[in-house]
Amino acid sequence: MQIIKPTIIKSNCHKIHLNLGLEQYLFSKSFIQSPILYLWQNDKTIVIGRHQNPWKECNLQLMQQNSVWLQRRSSGGGAVYQDLGNHCFTFLNAFTSQDPKTINNDILINALYNLGVEAQASGRNDIVVGDKKVSGSAYQLSLGTKINPNKIALHHGTMLIDVDQNALSQYLTPSKKKLESKGIDSVKSRVTNLKELNNSITVRQYEDELIKEFIKKYNDVEFKEFNQDQLLRIEDIKIESERLSSWEWLYQYTPQFTVNLEEKLKFGMFDVYFQVEQNIIQNGRIFTDCLYPDYITQLNQVIINKKYDFDGIKEIFNEMKLLFPQQIELSTELEQWLLKAI
Repeated sequence: MQIIKPTIIKSNCHKIHLNLGLEQYLFSKSFIQSPILYLWQNDKTIVIGRHQNPWKECNLQLMQQNSVWLQRRSSGGGAVYQDLGNHCFTFLNAFTSQDPKTINNDILINALYNLGVEAQASGRNDIVVGDKKVSGSAYQLSLGTKINPNKIALHHGTMLIDVDQNALSQYLTPSKKKLESKGIDSVKSRVTNLKELNNSITVRQYEDELIKEFIKKYNDVEFKEFNQDQLLRIEDIKIESERLSSWEWLYQYTPQFTVNLEEKLKFGMFDVYFQVEQNIIQNGRIFTDCLYPDYITQLNQVIINKKYDFDGIKEIFNEMKLLFPQQIELSTELEQWLLKAI
């Protein structure tokens, strides 16, 4: 894609892997001579940083039950929740001596001012109203590619407008378990919705004001719009979205961690230890006073090299049910407990 004039690009797709695929396509596969403002939103999603552990950050079982998407991003930082009450922005600028992030923040802050909200930039990445954070962002610089030799600055972030705050705490609160990880914990920030500051603000109003401020800054602006089918027809976006939604990217990139789960069940007391690396159970042991030692001996062998996820747990106990058909009840009880516990 060639961007000769200042351009606003809007995605009408709400699937985060496709929206991130478009962002990466713009950043690395497009010839950019003028600023871009890319506008997008995602359905219910937990977004984690590149080096974070989803089992530590999220309640994955509840997310699966409620069709909440998990997405690992390429940049760092902590875990956040997004839904359609959240608005995502991406600025892409040819890098000059003037800091593009300052220009972009001015556009964002002016849009908020038009809605009666007085905000200011804070620290490296935030926009705050008083002591409450309403926007967080990240920054990336490309030193040039074969397609686009120019240095390109990517500045992307979110604006909290009417995000479900209950979901924020619900899905970012993992089940209680003893888990130690080499990953990076999320930093809990004091955040608020714009709607709590001005009850009349809507996502559409905010987006309209952001567009107006971008046009005011750059004058002659082009507008491009994409739906899901159009995104999927662009091969580079399709390939990138498939990578971002793959099991390998979402889970296998997880840092090494250990899990200790303990529960009293009908068949005895069970104390489970897993050592997990790249989301594979590399080592593990189940300690118990259960009266079926042969079953437990075999189970300690079966768990090795299985995926540490719901499908992996199901695979373990499908195998155990075949090996010990007389212990179906024990297998079922352990399976149901571990599916809830992880």
